[in-house]
Amino acid sequence: MINCRVRVGGSKLKHRRKISRRVIQLIAVAAILAGHTTLHHTPAYAQESIGEALAVIEATTVTGKAGTQNLVAGAKVYLGDRLVTDNSGTAQLLFSDGTKMVVGPKSELLLDAFVFRSAAAENQFAVRALTGVFRFITGDSPKHAYLIHTPTATMGVRGTSFDISVKPGETNVLVYTGSAAVCSNSAGCVIAAGAPEK
Repeated sequence: MINCRVRVGGSKLKHRRKISRRVIQLIAVAAILAGHTTLHHTPAYAQESIGEALAVIEATTVTGKAGTQNLVAGAKVYLGDRLVTDNSGTAQLLFSDGTKMVVGPKSELLLDAFVFRSAAAENQFAVRALTGVFRFITGDSPKHAYLIHTPTATMGVRGTSFDISVKPGETNVLVYTGSAAVCSNSAGCVIAAGAPEK
């Protein structure tokens, strides 16, 4: 297994290959605008479940339109939900496009945008990893449909599986397979690459 680690924090950016920050910013803005236009003008998407909790260990809460409640295995998750785990909490999520995500202990995740019509259609998957640790495995949406935001970086997914660690002032990315375009809020963009996809 080939691993690639990228650390984003302050003005430091360790990387393998530079890419144009402006290109990534334009792609990210276009994807965000396309998703917000679709989501705000199609209320049916906001009411539909976008996935479910496959497993929940210890205390994990979800805050959404129904208020704050404990997340349990089998519970549906919705656009706009905020998931928070305690010191020993972990939640494994499966989204309707097949994307899998694990939210680790002491973590907070906001489900920002989600549109999935089919593997061949134009889709969008955007989350905000606010703090903590996460494992991400892409599903059936096209790779360009995925965006992950942290307080210090934005990632465009070009690969299959990777971990993210978010701490105050720092985002760490460890890519297992495929690649991710990681743009620091202050130091440019890189492609983090792991083992080739099979």
